[in-house]
Amino acid sequence: MPRTHRTILVALLALAGAALVNASEPVDFNDQVRPIFVQHCLACHGGVKQAGGISFVTRKQALAEGDSGVSVIEPGDALASYLVERVVDPDDDFRMPPPEHGRRLSDEEIATLRKWIDAGASWDEPWAFRAPKQVDGDAPPTAWRRQPIDRFVEERLTAEDLKPSPEADRAQWLRRVSFDLIGLPPTESERTLFESDLAPGAHDRVVDRLLASPHFGERWASVWLDLARYADTMGFERDPPRDIWPWRDWVVRTLNADTPYNEFLLKQTAGDLLEDASLDDRLATAFHRNSQTNTEGGTDDEEYRWSAVVDRVDATWQGVLGMTMGCARCHDHPYDPLLQADYYRFAALLNTTQDADLSEDWPKLAVPEDRARWDEAEALDEELAQVRAAIHAKGLAAQPASLWSPLAIDKATSTGETRLEIRTHEKGPEVVAVGTVTDASAFTLTAPAPATTLAAIRIDALPLDLVQAQKSAEYGFILSRLRVFIERDAKHPVSKQPVSKQPVSKQKAAKEDAPEPAPAEEPLLVEVAADEADGFFRPIESIRDTTAGWGAYTRMREPRWAAFIFDEPVKLAPGDRLRFELKHDMTTDGQGPVVMQRLRVSTTADAGVASLAKDPELAKLREREEELVELRTAIPSTATPVLAEQPPHLRRKTYRLDRGALLAHAEQVEPGVPGALPGAADDRLALGRWLGSDDNPLTPRVLVNRVWAEVFGAGLVETVDDFGSTGVEPSHPELLDDLAARFRDELGWSLKALLRELVLSATYRQDARVSPELAERDPYNRLLARGPRARLRAEMVRDQALVLSGQFSPRLGGPPVMPYQPDGVWRGVYSSAVWETSQGPERFRRALYTYWKRTTGYPSMVAFDAPSREQCTARRPTTNTPLQALVTLNDPAFVELAQGLADRMLAREGESLAEQIAWGAAEAAGRPLNEKSLDELVKLYAETLTSDHQGHADNQRFAMTVVANVMLNLDAALTK
Repeated sequence: MPRTHRTILVALLALAGAALVNASEPVDFNDQVRPIFVQHCLACHGGVKQAGGISFVTRKQALAEGDSGVSVIEPGDALASYLVERVVDPDDDFRMPPPEHGRRLSDEEIATLRKWIDAGASWDEPWAFRAPKQVDGDAPPTAWRRQPIDRFVEERLTAEDLKPSPEADRAQWLRRVSFDLIGLPPTESERTLFESDLAPGAHDRVVDRLLASPHFGERWASVWLDLARYADTMGFERDPPRDIWPWRDWVVRTLNADTPYNEFLLKQTAGDLLEDASLDDRLATAFHRNSQTNTEGGTDDEEYRWSAVVDRVDATWQGVLGMTMGCARCHDHPYDPLLQADYYRFAALLNTTQDADLSEDWPKLAVPEDRARWDEAEALDEELAQVRAAIHAKGLAAQPASLWSPLAIDKATSTGETRLEIRTHEKGPEVVAVGTVTDASAFTLTAPAPATTLAAIRIDALPLDLVQAQKSAEYGFILSRLRVFIERDAKHPVSKQPVSKQPVSKQKAAKEDAPEPAPAEEPLLVEVAADEADGFFRPIESIRDTTAGWGAYTRMREPRWAAFIFDEPVKLAPGDRLRFELKHDMTTDGQGPVVMQRLRVSTTADAGVASLAKDPELAKLREREEELVELRTAIPSTATPVLAEQPPHLRRKTYRLDRGALLAHAEQVEPGVPGALPGAADDRLALGRWLGSDDNPLTPRVLVNRVWAEVFGAGLVETVDDFGSTGVEPSHPELLDDLAARFRDELGWSLKALLRELVLSATYRQDARVSPELAERDPYNRLLARGPRARLRAEMVRDQALVLSGQFSPRLGGPPVMPYQPDGVWRGVYSSAVWETSQGPERFRRALYTYWKRTTGYPSMVAFDAPSREQCTARRPTTNTPLQALVTLNDPAFVELAQGLADRMLAREGESLAEQIAWGAAEAAGRPLNEKSLDELVKLYAETLTSDHQGHADNQRFAMTVVANVMLNLDAALTK
C-alpha cells in the first residue's frame, strides 16, 4: 500500500469508535488510560525494557523523545501522535502491541486514548499515591447502619440491587468476634453470659472486654510477626538459634497498650535514635534484626550484610507500604513510578547501622516474670552511673593535662607470635601490637627521671586506622587483662606499699593484702579483669563500630583511658622500670578490615590525685556496684540483637548497583524517599517519622486494608501486598479512603479503635450463610452482602484445640516452647540441635510461642499455611488439603488435646452419652450441632467401643477421644 494511502487509512481508523466514548465526560487517567498501558504496553515499554527508548510509567517518560528522536504522544493532537498511529495500524508488522504480545486494542480503548491525548494527555499519580480524604457530608441515617463504614456498603449494595443479609445470631457473632479480636474461641461461660445479656449495648460490652484482654496483643502480634519475618533462628544453611523473643514480647505488650500505629512504626524503625531512648525503644528496633544471617564458612560478610539491608527495604515496602519495591532493585519499576535510584536512596536510609553480631552490646532482658527485678537493676545502674560521673568529674578528670608526663619506652618484648612496635607521635611514644596474638605481650617503660615518685599511672587506648587483611598479615586484638610490675635489679628489693584497687573509671579491683618486700618483678599493682573496667579494658569497647561485615571487624569509636591510683605515692629508684603485661584475645580471623591496639602510658606525681583513692564515696560506690553485679547475676537474661547507628566518621556510602549486582557500583546516591511520594527523609529517624506522617498516603491505607482483610476474610484491596498498578482495584474506594483518613486523623492511629468500629458495624454483624442467588452474584463476598466466614489461621487451629482440651496455659511471653513434634524433623546439615519437647504447662502454650525454625517450620502449622518467615509475608494463602485433616486426626499433639476434650466430656456426670457429645460438639463449633451430625458422632463412639479396641484399658476414654478428634476436624470447628 502506498505510504500516502496508508496514512489516510490509519487516520480514518483512529477516528473510528469515537462514539463509544462519551464526549461530554472527561477521561479519568487512572481508571481508563493507565489500565490500557498496564495491560498492553508496559511489558515492553516499562522499567524492565524500554523498547525504542519509550516508557509509559511516568508522564515525563511518555512525552520524551524515543530512540528515533520523535515523541510518541503529542498532547492536544491525537492524529499527530505516533502512539495512535501504531495502535490502529492494520498491518500486523507495524501495529502495537505486536501479535505475539497480545490482542489488538478494542475500538473503545483506541477512542479512549485519542480523547485523552486530545484533552492534553493529563497524567495522575496512581490512586494509592494520592492522600486519602474523608468523604464530605453526612449521609442520611437508615435503620440498618450502625457505624460509618455501613454507609458505603449499603450504598454499593443498593447500586447493585442487593440487600444486606439478616443479622447473625449471637452464637455466630460471638465466635467470630472472639477469634478476630483475641484469636481464641469463646468459653461456655462467655456464651451463656452473652446470651443472657438482653440489655442494650451487649455487643459493645463483649467487644470492650475482648479489646482489654491481654490475649489481644498475642492475636494481632501473629499478623505482625509474618511481616517482620520473625523466627527463633538465623536462617540459611545451618539455621542456628537466635534469642530475639524479647522483641516478640515487646510487640505483644505494645499492641495491648494500644500504642498509636505511627509510633509503633517509628520505634521499630529508629527507636534507638529517639531522644532519651529507653531500653524498650532500643528493643523495638529488633524488627530489622529479624533479617537472616548467614553463618556458613567461606561466605562474604559484606554480601550478606547488604542482603540484610535489602531485606529491610523490602520488608518496609511490602509490610508497611504495601508495594513491590523489590522490582526497582535491578531496574526502574515496570509498572509504578518508582525508579531504580529511588530504591537505593531508600536503602541508604537503612545502610547506616552496625550490623556485627556483637551480643555484648545488645540490650540484656529478663524473662517476663523477672521483669520487675530487672527494671530495679536497670534503675540502680542508672543511679550508680550518675554517682560515678560525679566522682569522676571532681577527681581525675578535673586534673589538668599538664600533670601527666609520657614515659619513654625503652623496649618492647612479647610472647607468642605478637611483636610490639614503638611508634613516636606528637604526644609521646606509643606501643602498637602487631601480628597474631596467641597469649600475652609485655612492654617495658623507663622511668622519666631517677628517684621518680608516682601517684598514678594513666593508660590511653587510641583508635587506629583500619588495615586490609588481604594486603597485610596484621591482626587485631582486644586488651582483656592488664598487670603492672616494678622491674629492678634483685639487689634492690622493691619497697612494698598498699595499692589502690580503684582506677577512676568503672573499675573494681579485688582486694589484696599489702605485699611484703620481695625480689624484683613482684606485682606492685593489682590485676584488672576485662569485664570490670569501663575504659578500653572492656573488650566490646575495642570492637564496637563496624565498617563492613557481620563479624568483629571494627575500630574504636573514640579514645579510651583508665588510671591506676596508688593509695600512697610510689618511689622509683634510678634504673627502675615499669613492666606491663597484657593479655589479649583475637578480634578477627584474618578476613576483612582488622584493628590493632595503640597504647600510650603517662604518669603523675601529683598528691592530689593520689588522695582520691581515700575518698569514702569511692568505697561506698564499689560496695553498691558489687550489689548490682550480684543482683543481675541472679536474674536469668538474654541478649537481643538491635539496631545501632554507626558514628558519622564511619558512615558508609551507598551506590546504585547496576542490575542489582553487589560489585557493580554506579553513581553514589543520597538517602531519601521516592520522588513520586510526598514528604522527605534524610536519615533513619526521619524515615520512621515519614512512615507515619500525614504526608504518607500509603501507610494508613495499607494498615486499614490489612486489618479489614483479617476481619472480613479479604481486603478492600484484595492484593493486600500490592497497591500498585498491577494490584486489584479497591472494591469500595471511597470506603477505603474515608476509613484510612479517619484512622489517621480521628482515631489517632489506634488499632483498637479501628477494630471496634469494624466489629460493631452492621456489615460485620450479618449472617454468614449464603443464598444460592447471592452465591452466584457474589461468590467471594466482595460486595459484602453477607457476614464474613473464613478458615482459622494456623495458630488459631492449635489455640482452639488447646482451649477445648482444658489444658491451655494463658501465660504471656517468655522464651519459645517446644510442643510435640515428630522425631527427625529437625535433622539437618551442620547442626546438632535437638527438639526437646517441653514439659508441664509449657507444652500447652499458645502457638505464638512455638519455637520457629526457618528451615524447618513447625509441621502442623506449616500444613495450615504458616509461612517459613525467611522473608516478609504480607499475605498468607488459604488452602484446603487432605494433609490438614491428617494433621488434626493423627498428629500426637492434636490427639493429646483431643484426649483432654474427651476427659471434659466424660467428666459431665449425670448426662447421657448423647448429651456429653452434644456439649463437646457445641464447644468445638461454637454453637449446637444439627441432629444428623450428632447422630454420626454417637454412632462413631459406639463403633469404636465395640471394635478391636474393646479390650483397651480405658476403652470409653479411647472411644471418646476418637470422637473428640473428629470434632477438632469439623468444618465448623475450623472456621470462624
